[in-house]
Amino acid sequence: MNFAQLEYFLAVTRFKSFCHAAESAYVSQSALSKQIKAMEEELGTELFVRGSTGVSLTPAGETFLRFASSTSTNYENVIMRLAQYSDSAQLRVRVGALPLTSAYDLVTDLADFQADNLGVQVDLCERNQDEILKRLELHRLDVAILRTDLISPDEYDCIPLIRDEIVIVCSNQHPLARQQRVSINELKDTRFVMLEEHSGVYTAFIEECGKHGFFPNVTFTHARHEPLMAVVTRNIGITALPRGLTHGRNESSITCVPLREPLYTVVGLVIPKDRALTPPAERLVQHFAARYTAPLKVWGEGPPRSAPHL
Repeated sequence: MNFAQLEYFLAVTRFKSFCHAAESAYVSQSALSKQIKAMEEELGTELFVRGSTGVSLTPAGETFLRFASSTSTNYENVIMRLAQYSDSAQLRVRVGALPLTSAYDLVTDLADFQADNLGVQVDLCERNQDEILKRLELHRLDVAILRTDLISPDEYDCIPLIRDEIVIVCSNQHPLARQQRVSINELKDTRFVMLEEHSGVYTAFIEECGKHGFFPNVTFTHARHEPLMAVVTRNIGITALPRGLTHGRNESSITCVPLREPLYTVVGLVIPKDRALTPPAERLVQHFAARYTAPLKVWGEGPPRSAPHL
């Protein structure tokens, strides 16, 4: 058994799919399946129940999961600690982020941190919110840039960075493009394309529609906002997006219509409470804390005020 096999096992457990696990690990599905099968043969028992609708853990798999999770975490921790004894080792901070750092110009903050800390390597990993939170939980990331609306305050500390308004985005040819504002009730029979179901934006908008007694007609979802914008420009449907994500090459072909009852989302730096930060990660947190403070910067209103260090 090797650590690669443990990682494949954890990925299959997380995604409940060999296909999606292989995609996340950047290997072929057949290669991943062979490694899992070899591990099962070594252990003398099946770890997964394989079915047409996905995979689930066997009782033996549930027991093995506890071992695999703790072993993976311990391995990551000892690698981080041993790195300080290597003369050639470079200090690093591992940052997870939703694919929005460019849209909100947070890459500039990261670049400024890098310029002030040339001895620190910044590893940026862009994934969806669930995947980033899982990597934080497994100690594979130090901090993350996420939508904080649904983040548990019992598990994480947050430094709010951007407060953005969720608006209705439609093609210039869509009837809604002629309106100054739109109410949620007016959207009951409209076709939507949305960010994936586990995103904070999707959850916030669906809950708002639920308050008005309906579930929107969502015909297409995607993990990234760019494909949604492309669909909207072709007048195939409309979407609900934070205003900061509506800028780009399709901007001249779309119209952003605010909701009559404004709906907001917050992007922030997320820090796990269950462990101490490494010195480079602590410096990154201080870097962001010095740049952002309440009241939050609302996207498009200008720079935030300076704030004292935490």
